[in-house]
Amino acid sequence: MYTFNLITQPWIPVREGSALRLVGLEEALLEARRFARIEDPSPLVTVALHRLLLAILHRALEGPEDAYVAAKWFSDGFDAQKIRDYLARYQDRFDLFHPQKPFYQVPDFSLKRSSRSWTVLAPELNSDNNKVLFDHTIVANPRPLPPDEAARLLVANQTFALSAGKSVLCHTATAPVATAALVVVLGEDLHQTLCLNLVSYPQEEYQRDTALWEQDPFGVSDLEDCNKARATPRGIVHRYTWLSRAVRLEPETLNGQTIVRWVAYASGLRYEEASIRPDPMVAFRTDPKDSSKRYTLAFREDRALWRDFTSLLPRPQGGHSPAVVQHARNLYRALGSRYGSQGIPVLVGGLANDQAKVEFWRAELYRLPGAVLGDKDVWTFIQENLERAEEIGKALEAAARALAEHLLTVGERKPKGEDVKNLARSFPHKLAFWSGLEEHFGRWLQDIDASFDRRQGELQESWLQALREQALKAWQLTALAAGDDARALRAVHKSEGILLSKLPMRKEAIGASTD
Repeated sequence: MYTFNLITQPWIPVREGSALRLVGLEEALLEARRFARIEDPSPLVTVALHRLLLAILHRALEGPEDAYVAAKWFSDGFDAQKIRDYLARYQDRFDLFHPQKPFYQVPDFSLKRSSRSWTVLAPELNSDNNKVLFDHTIVANPRPLPPDEAARLLVANQTFALSAGKSVLCHTATAPVATAALVVVLGEDLHQTLCLNLVSYPQEEYQRDTALWEQDPFGVSDLEDCNKARATPRGIVHRYTWLSRAVRLEPETLNGQTIVRWVAYASGLRYEEASIRPDPMVAFRTDPKDSSKRYTLAFREDRALWRDFTSLLPRPQGGHSPAVVQHARNLYRALGSRYGSQGIPVLVGGLANDQAKVEFWRAELYRLPGAVLGDKDVWTFIQENLERAEEIGKALEAAARALAEHLLTVGERKPKGEDVKNLARSFPHKLAFWSGLEEHFGRWLQDIDASFDRRQGELQESWLQALREQALKAWQLTALAAGDDARALRAVHKSEGILLSKLPMRKEAIGASTD
């Protein structure tokens, strides 16, 4: 009989000193101080594994009640016996190949209903409905997949599965947080990281919440009936362990080793939102035209994530920042000034998609300013400066469009709008401006520290200077792209005033104008 128990078998990649090794669930949780971090080549796997460990801790420790309890765990460690007892209670449910209760799978689903290559679990590899450029995986003859890798891909797929528009069971939808940029607060070691993300979990929520392995396994009959294949989340652990896809791994033996080549794969549970708190790792951005509306922060091909940086920050009077960030801020405050004053590192991971097609997946590291631990309104300061950058970006875009229109205008004949749009899109202004500004933004953030209150004027001037410099560099590149003949030079001259009128004045110019 095939078996691979995730509690004891090594499968979670962790960094210990200079070595990267695999550990089981029990070792990852009880020896977390020994490990710097979870480290997988895929940011989707890394984020999903954090969610799994947090789900186990919430259920095993029945908390924390608040940030003060989490701060105590941060300093003193977890109750190891409670964790051991919990894992022992559900030991069978963590067996990847259990005949009746396989981990995160549907036990009576079989290859007769749906036979797919295991590559369907991995967005970076070719599958029958997701072709990846430069990947030479042959779906009809996939390489043997070891159980540890199968477990990692399974957990990540349940978190980030995209709707492909077909299923042998009731067609449901994309995983609840598949298209969100998920935030993980990072500590100096894995234990600190887990504590920093263990948001408050009061007894009321604990009592109504559930983990997938605490329920009876779903069967095919549940998931082929569209009236049954839907649910609302009961709490944060229910969210963290959502059965987004019906999966059954098919183990086999190759050269004495257990491997997987084929899986049964189809839609799982449809997620229907409930009136409970949002997913703790999800950030939101405000609609710039209507502050009462909010949208999930996500990776986009046309917009760098840092431009919505304030979505990651604690907001004045609460707001919609990620619960893990609010919790980490409260935990550090409970511990005192020796923690967090140098900033709070966060990992933001996720994917961007076009319908069911993955465009890219990535992870970005940011350091939230240490000043957010104080009482000063850092959020508003950074937001106002980012809004100023957006204003300059729009002015640059308008100038580029005007340039394109002047270049395409012949006599009295006006060019077609689509032609103007396409020519303006070919100019380098947008890429040059935002990429150049991103580098400065990272350095600028580092200066927003404990002395923030005394240095706001200096920080403001530094940012305005960067906006002016990067906008002018971007326009110079665009002017070069337009050409150097008389007609191009006239077009540049007619267009650049749109940008120049919006640029902040140099500090010395401001001083001269007041004399």
